[in-house]
Amino acid sequence: MAYLFYNILLTVFLLLAVPYSFFRPSFRRNLAQRLGFFPGFNHSNPIWVHVASVGEVFCAIPLIKKIKKEFPHDRIIMTTMTLTGNEAAKNSLPEVDQVLFLPVDHPLLLHRMLKRVQPRLLLIAETELWPNLLRASGKKGIPIILFNGRISRKSFPRYRLLKFFFRRCLKNISLFLMQTDEDRNRIIQVGAPSERVKVVGNLKFDQTSPLFTQETKSELAKSLTLQGKETILIAGSTHSGEEEMLTDLFNELREIDPHLVLFLAPRHLERIEEVEKMLKKKSLPWVRRTSLSADQNRFLQEGKAPPQVILLATMGELMALYSLGTLIFIGGSLVPVGGHNPLEPLFFKKCVLFGPHMFNFLEISLRLSEARGAIQVRGKEDLASHLKRLLSDQREREETGERGYQFLQKHRGATERMIEEIRPFLT
Repeated sequence: MAYLFYNILLTVFLLLAVPYSFFRPSFRRNLAQRLGFFPGFNHSNPIWVHVASVGEVFCAIPLIKKIKKEFPHDRIIMTTMTLTGNEAAKNSLPEVDQVLFLPVDHPLLLHRMLKRVQPRLLLIAETELWPNLLRASGKKGIPIILFNGRISRKSFPRYRLLKFFFRRCLKNISLFLMQTDEDRNRIIQVGAPSERVKVVGNLKFDQTSPLFTQETKSELAKSLTLQGKETILIAGSTHSGEEEMLTDLFNELREIDPHLVLFLAPRHLERIEEVEKMLKKKSLPWVRRTSLSADQNRFLQEGKAPPQVILLATMGELMALYSLGTLIFIGGSLVPVGGHNPLEPLFFKKCVLFGPHMFNFLEISLRLSEARGAIQVRGKEDLASHLKRLLSDQREREETGERGYQFLQKHRGATERMIEEIRPFLT
């Protein structure tokens, strides 16, 4: 009965969404794949990896590279939920033979896709537990592995409330490779068979950083019109409300360090105009990073100082910018969004700060704070206090960054543990 009700809701959603998609070019371009049509698909029995968005794409990179290295003749396809995730996969994963969109979780659409694709193995990242996807794949005898699995503290009560619904579809999963003991206990309470659940660690620790030579970093700094004397505060993956808080603090921080430059990188690019309106209201000198690149020669020739605020309005550049940062703030944590990955800046031994709302990365943030490899603040005023102190204390910044880097190195190795568990399904 629960599945019948779920599928009726999905059918109603499709009837409403398809006409709506014709008025949205971004939806219209991908409509065929969302409905399970894949013209031109010609891969035989591929390994199918499904992820949600950008974060999961980058997280999956070490595992996919390892699989491709061991099984070079196997085809790999990837499906994503979001447009940004789709673009990130195409740009970052040459090992993937084709990147597609996952159809809506309707049994008829998934039946069409599975008949066309015929995967030999389905790897699902983190918490992409789509009921009809699991049931349809299970009925066809396709092995399913949940990798880097997690259930956050915030979402756990909802899963547990719907245990009667999820327990049946979780039986179709052959293996659950969870991040932590807590994640293992939660997925078992939701209905996963305990004998199939293993703890192997978090792939996010195994992400590789781009190799930046001093020459590469100098070129990047030049493209940003930086002259080498600036102190750089990067606010990565910010959400509504956080840009206002950071810019409210900015003038106070500039009194301590007049060379301070603030990089704002909103998590969702569709919010760029909203952030620009806010900056105009505050009368802060700012510029889009894309405009800065186009005008860099004029800035350098005229000897102008870089703008006080640089707004990042492009995909995929934040990791590179972390290499130039002095202080890094992780967005989604001053407001109750759940935070974002705090590990990326640690590859460059940067001093990282985040707010109280890190429930999407709860264990990582707690352990990182306990190791004094990052600083968790209680709110806006506490953030201001820490930033003012750190701007004047280079030694503390460097020591915090070094501890964070050592923490990162200590917890690597999840890729090897996962491939050991996945290998029997591929051989």
